[in-house]
Amino acid sequence: MNNNEEMIAQIKMLCLSVTENNYNAVVQKGYELLVKLHDLGFEKQNVYQSLIQYYNSLGDNLARDCAADILDFVVGWCCPQKCIWKE
Repeated sequence: MNNNEEMIAQIKMLCLSVTENNYNAVVQKGYELLVKLHDLGFEKQNVYQSLIQYYNSLGDNLARDCAADILDFVVGWCCPQKCIWKE
């Protein structure tokens, strides 16, 4: 498993571990992992494809909501300060 796959796997595991009590902390950790992926030179489209496939595999639950919030940082549906991949 390469760095990209390892960090994507960490994000997926975070989403599965999310609860109402740790939701914000999990989303923040997901954000931090995305920043690392960006800084390592991984392309937005590759990260997006990995995470959207995961998101689509989840049922309607808190893990899916968490994955959606983390995906928002990838596509830029967030405040400008949190946008990671700038076009």
